[in-house]
Formats: sequence, structure tokens, C-alpha cells
Amino acid sequence: MSHQLIKFAAYGLLFVLGLGLTHTLTQEQLLEQNKERTARHASALKDYIQSEFGRYSTIVAFLSESTLVQQALKSAQEGNVADRYLSDVQQASGASDIYLLNAEGTVVASSNSHLPHSYKGNNFAFRPYFDRAMAGETVIDFALGQRSMRRGFYFSKAVDFVGGGRGVIALKVNASKFETDKARLDTGEKSHFALLDVNEVVLLSDNPDWQLRASKALSAKKQQQVAQSQQFLGQAINPLDWRWLSDQPQFDSQPSGQLITKQRRYLVSSSTLADTSYRLLMLSPIVPFNEVHAARLGLAMLLLLLLIVLIEYLSVKVAGYRQLLFSQRSLEEQVQERTQELEQAQDALIRATKLATIGQLSASVNHEINQPLSAMSAYVAACKRLLMRAEPDKAMENLQLIEQLIRRVHAIAAQLKSFSQKRPVKMQRISLQQSVQNALLVVGPELKKHHVSVQESGLEVPVWVDPYQFEQVLVNLLSNACQAMEHAQDKWLRLEASSKEGKVYLSIIDNGPGIDQHALSTIFEPFYTTKSEHGLGLGLSISKQIIESFQGNLSAHNHHDGGAEFLLSLHQQEPQL
Repeated sequence: MSHQLIKFAAYGLLFVLGLGLTHTLTQEQLLEQNKERTARHASALKDYIQSEFGRYSTIVAFLSESTLVQQALKSAQEGNVADRYLSDVQQASGASDIYLLNAEGTVVASSNSHLPHSYKGNNFAFRPYFDRAMAGETVIDFALGQRSMRRGFYFSKAVDFVGGGRGVIALKVNASKFETDKARLDTGEKSHFALLDVNEVVLLSDNPDWQLRASKALSAKKQQQVAQSQQFLGQAINPLDWRWLSDQPQFDSQPSGQLITKQRRYLVSSSTLADTSYRLLMLSPIVPFNEVHAARLGLAMLLLLLLIVLIEYLSVKVAGYRQLLFSQRSLEEQVQERTQELEQAQDALIRATKLATIGQLSASVNHEINQPLSAMSAYVAACKRLLMRAEPDKAMENLQLIEQLIRRVHAIAAQLKSFSQKRPVKMQRISLQQSVQNALLVVGPELKKHHVSVQESGLEVPVWVDPYQFEQVLVNLLSNACQAMEHAQDKWLRLEASSKEGKVYLSIIDNGPGIDQHALSTIFEPFYTTKSEHGLGLGLSISKQIIESFQGNLSAHNHHDGGAEFLLSLHQQEPQL
């Protein structure tokens, strides 16, 4: 009973953890998608507002260069003409009002001069945008209209005219224009935006409850600065009920955050408008649970139930398998005892076989180095005779040959070891002619003893081999050929080489009896030999391994003119694998 409770508790924990993980991963994925969507919508709205700001700044710059506007500053008689001109520009541009102020801040021409609330004759010298424009700046400022109390952006620039006079051209755009145009942009039905100034006051927003309120409570110093600027005409700036869940985003380098209002939780994307101190916030609602969550949780529940069923099924199978293993264990213990006895007997046989093999290899080593030792004996005898005849130069040549043969004996002994122990191959491009001559030095005495003549043709080609291993192969093949012609009358060996498509083909042909047909398929197998008195038959097997390590091939067949032919295929340079 206790075991069943633990199992059901484990299944319940797996179920809860699976659903929790699915919910968490889904929430994180949807949040990332929301971040991307919010950033994209914020970028679109930012581009729109910046383009509109740029357009109105361009209009103001154009008007500041207008001759008609400059004349209206210089002469009051031109005021009526300038009024009509500014009215036409105002209607074409979508601006709320355009007006011209003289050096004292008094309006001398206005697009609304024909309306009851005309600005003409009013003085706006108290506005910050007037002082900054008179100082030479191109100004974008925000304020409440003195008469209309409507929020608006003021674009202003100084107007200079001949004679040294200066005034200011100002263009006002109602804030509601940007808030209305936002609806035409694809920024999401439930998203909101807010444009904040340096004091964190919301200047623009499609949510009326946020307009002219601060994202956080203003300090006493900032409240005093706002009051002195008369930007909001004494209207109180109250804080919003915003609570930031993470660090409040301030700059483009910290573009996102989250906040909670009374209504809901928002993901916030923040960016600064170019050439201004305004900061644009795009707020997208974060939905804690939606149809995507429901679908994924439903799928996760189904998969978890299937997983639990599968685990239960496998646990039953595993229990049965364990029972079977327990039943087999006693039989296995008996088999192990018998196996250990057999392994001990097999080890004894292996040790005996190794001892026999070592003895046979010792005889094989003696056979493989017999030819160079015989050659060294002949050269030593020749040296004695040359020294007795006072011919040291020729004796020195023989001693040099003996030195080469000694090195060759070491190399030959090492090659037999390569059958059971692989050593690194030191490949290089060498002369085939030189390798053949080195091999003939070793088997030369044996060839002379049996009166074997050697014919060479086409050997002036390079081959890509390990020199010592390749010369050992040549020595083995030449020695075998010499022994095969033991009973022939006229004994000769032909070494013929040809090259084609980057490969060299070397044929070693003798005029012996050839190779028995049944032996052609087994001649390269280890320990195969037809000469029981000469070693273990490792020579051809090792030779084939060596040639194949060069990426080449060694084959044997009977020549059409009689005798045996061994064909070596080699590369002229390093092969590209």
C-alpha cells in the first residue's frame, strides 16, 4: 500500500511540474513575442511623430526665409497680405495656427486674423519658445494655449530682415492631431502610448486619463521649474498610478520595462525622439492567460497522461524482466564457473602458442637478415684484400657499403615487428631507381651466387613511399624471386616500371616455375609458405601491408611468358584523400 501511494504521489508531482513548466515556457515565449511586437509598434509611431516634427520644422524654416514674412515684420502695411499667406500655409499643412511675432513678442500677422479669437495684437513674449527662437534656436516646445487651453506643440524660428531687425515665426499643432493619427497606425487595439518631457509629464497620450500627468510624483524643485515656465498655465501636474515592476526605462540603451496601472499590467518600450528631449513610451498589455495558454496546457495534459501510462506499462514490463533476470542469475553463476575454467585452459593454450610463435619468428629474423649479412661478409673479405694491396680508397668504399648494409639489417629486423606492431610511416617522395639500387645491394651476393642477371627499364620516376619500408619490400620480392629460380637453367630478373595518371606500376618478373594456381588466392595470407625450411611465410603478408599503407597495391600472377610477376602500384606524390 505504501509503495502504491508513493507511486501515485510521484505521478501527481510529475503532472504538476509538467503543467507548470509548460505554463512558464509559454508565458516567456509570449512575452518575447510581445516585446518584439511592442518594439515594432513603438518604432512605427516614433518614425511617424519624428517625420511630422521634421515636416513642421521645415515649414517654419521655409517661412522664416519668406520675403513676404520678412516684409510684414518691417512694415505693418504688409500685415494683411501676410495674414492671408499664413492662413493658406496653415490650411495646407494641417497646423492649428501660424503667427508672426515682432521683437517685443507682439503678434503682427496671424493665420486666424479673420476669426474672433485672432492672435493679432497679443503678446507672447513670456513663452519660452519666443526667447529661445530670438536667441537663434530652432525650437520645438509644448504648452497649453492661453485662450483655448488646448495642448499643442509650438515650432518656432527667428525671422531676420534687412536693416537688422528680428522677429519670430511660430507654428502651433494641436496635440490631438498626433493622438488621432495614432489610430491610423498598426500599433495594436489595446496598446497605448505616451510622450513624456524631461520632467516625466505626459504631453501626448491616446489615454485621456494620462494626459498632463506625471509618470511619477514631481519633486518640489521640478514643480517650481514647471510653474515658472508657464508651460501649463498654472495647472497642477498630478502623478499617475503607475508602479514599475522593473527599473524604469530611461534611455534607448534601456529600452524596455514593465509597469502596473489600476487596470492592468503593461510591457513598456521606450525610445527618445531624435533632436528632442521627449521620450516615447509604447505600452502593450500583458495577458496572464489566453487561448494560447489554454491550448498548450491542454496538449501538455494529454502528453503527460500518455507519459504516465507509458511509464506504468514499462514499469510492469521491467518488473517481469527483473524476475526473469533473477531466475537466470543462478544459471549464469554456473556458466561463469565453467567459463572461467575454459578461459584458464585457453590462456594456457595461448601462452604455449605465443612461445611457439616467438621461436618461429626468431628463425624468420635469421632468414630475413641472411642476405645483407652475406653481402657484408663478402665486402669485409674484399676490404682485407684491398688493404693488403694498399688500396685504402677502395677499401673505404666497401666500408661505406658495409655501413649501409648494417643500417639495412636494422631496418629489416624492424619491418618484421611491424606485422604485429604498427609504427608511424614516414612518407616522402624518392627516386624509384635509387630504392631499387639499395635493395640490390642487399640481395646482390645472393644474385651473384645463383648467377641471376637483372634487367631494368623505366625506373627513372619518383614514388611516394617510406624509403626503409619500401626497400624491405623490394628485398623480400627479389629474394623470393631468386629462390624461385633455384632450379632454372638461365636465370634472370626483369624490373619494369611505367607511369600513368600520377601512378607508377612496377613489375618484378622472374623466369622460375611460376605460382601454383591454388596458391594465388592465399599467397599473401600470414604464415602461408611453400618453403617450410625458410621461416614462417610472413614476408609477402608484411610486404602487402606496407604497400597498402602507401595507398598502393601489391598483387601476384603468372606471367604470360612463364614465371611469376609481382605488380606494385604506387603514387608519384602524396595522394589526396
